[in-house]
Formats: sequence, structure tokens, C-alpha cells
Amino acid sequence: MQLDVNQLSSSLNKKLAPVYLVSGAEPLQQGEAVDLIRQQARNAGFVNRQVLHVEGQFDWNQLYAASLNQSLFAEKNLIELNLPTAKPGREGSQAIEKMLDDLSADNLLIIVAGKLDGSAKKSKWFKSIDQHGVVVQVWPLVDDKLLRWLDHRLKRKGLKANAQGVKLLADSVEGNLLAADQEIEKLHTLFGPVELSIEDISNTVADNARYDVFKLTDSLLLGDAARALQILKGLLGEKLAAPVVLWALMRELRILASLSFEEKTMGRRDATFKKHRIWDSKKNSYMKALSRGGLGQWQAMIQACAKAERVTKGVETGDEWLMIEQICLAFCEPKRFNNQP
Repeated sequence: MQLDVNQLSSSLNKKLAPVYLVSGAEPLQQGEAVDLIRQQARNAGFVNRQVLHVEGQFDWNQLYAASLNQSLFAEKNLIELNLPTAKPGREGSQAIEKMLDDLSADNLLIIVAGKLDGSAKKSKWFKSIDQHGVVVQVWPLVDDKLLRWLDHRLKRKGLKANAQGVKLLADSVEGNLLAADQEIEKLHTLFGPVELSIEDISNTVADNARYDVFKLTDSLLLGDAARALQILKGLLGEKLAAPVVLWALMRELRILASLSFEEKTMGRRDATFKKHRIWDSKKNSYMKALSRGGLGQWQAMIQACAKAERVTKGVETGDEWLMIEQICLAFCEPKRFNNQP
């Protein structure tokens, strides 16, 4: 069964499925969807949580072994599989299918994946999940959907704004829901539950920080490491949330990976630029970046971003800002990942 992210809550209240696939490239909605499933699973007794991360030479036997790991206290298993590329490969596909065929009532599986492409949706492992459980695809919010989301988010905090105010907020975050959530939290902290004026919003929204994030990615595309690190230092000083920076990095890296893959396999580039809505004025920047690295290197950096994101969530230990710095350096000099295919 396939659901929109907005349908997930009502579905969970009716019945828990044995497996959930939550995929997409919008981290805030995806994270909140997974949190909803976790909470409902805990309420149903799935408290023995195990988290597996698919990266490098992942041993897919771990997935099946996790389903056999029973707690001494008869607690049921919540198994989370993080699949950043949304491509488990042949061995992974077979492992997922085998687990679903043998999945007991004492196990619940959540697969958190990147954006699914057409081939993934035709695969046996995807169809098996669709048959046994629930697929939730998270899409970026644009236009009226973004405005409705912002209005709802403001009201959740007891804030009100007229249509012009909501539009101003939408323009300031440009679809980045992590940044939007941060701005709404800031507005609530400053003003409390009130009706916001245009002046309240315009004077509070962090335009400078937002523009610095895009200045960062512009510098990275051009390979200007010195300027990128200078901007990164400024963002750290402004206490901008690390997930906002990671969102921007992941967006550019996915575009570069897509450009590299489609040029290599289909010999096309202009159509890919059009698909990702890359303006003509920005094409040269992407071309410069593509001249420095290949598909394997961009994919390696995407995996590094995913790891840094797990650190921000407390799933892994480490210094997320140091990891971001290393990713930025690799972005400017992809040969740092020259061991990748």
C-alpha cells in the first residue's frame, strides 16, 4: 500500500503494518514520518530497537540476523534499515525479500531510503514491501503546498500570519523545510503565540544565513575551497543548524551524481539540467564541478553526508561540523575519494 505522508498518521492509528518504506529527498518530513512510526511501534511493544546502515561493503546477513534476535524480556524488535541510495543491489534485494517472506509478528521493519527512481519502483524488493506493508514517498513542497504547510506549522506553535506574511516566509526559506522549522521556532521564541505582522517576519527571518548557505554551495561548485571554508566558519558562528547545511550539500551532490550518471549511460546533459531546473547562468558552475569528479566520488560524498546527518540525530558519535568541513574539501577536490569507482 502506498500512502502520502499526510495519510500516515491516520493509517498508523488504525493498524501497524509489518514493514514501512519511507523514501524521499526532503529530510524534515521524512524524519518526522519515521518518528511517527517509531512512536506507534513503541506503543505496540516494539521496544528492542536495532539500527542498520547500508554503506560500503555491507553484510546483508545482518538484516536477517536482526529478525532472529529476541530479547530476554520478550520485547518485540523494531528494525531500522537506512538505505541512503535507495539501491540495495542484487544481494540486498534478495535479503529484503527473504526477510519479508519470513517476517514474524515479533518484528517490525522500517526502511529509510533516499529518493526512489523508476527502476527501483519496478524492482522485486519494492513490490514486496508494497505487498506486505506501507510505502510512504516524501516529496519536496512547492507553491501552494508549501504555503499550506507553513500556515499549519505556524498554527501548531500558536502563531498566526496573513497570506502575505506566509508568502514572505516561504520566499525566505525557498523550500528548505528544516530552515523553515528553525525560523518558526525563532519567531515563537521571540514573540510567543501571537498574530505576526509583516514587519515581525521580515525583521526576524535569517535571510543572511540563508544566502550564506547558497554562497557556500556556489563556492563549492566552483572549487573555491578557501572561500567555502570561510563561509562555513561564519555559518557555525551564526549557530545555523547543521542539517540545513547538509540539506544544501546533499541537494547539489545528488544533482551532480544525476548529471554524471545520465551523461555516462545515456549521453545526455541538457535534459538533466532541465529536469533539475538548473538556470543557464548556473550551468557553467556545474560543468566545472563535473570536470573535477566522477559518479563514484559524488556518491561517496552523499554517503558521507548521510553519516554526518546520523551524527546530528545522535545515532552515531562524532563531530558533524568537522565531517561537513571534510565533505566541503572533498567537494572542491574529489580526488580525495579516488578510491571510489
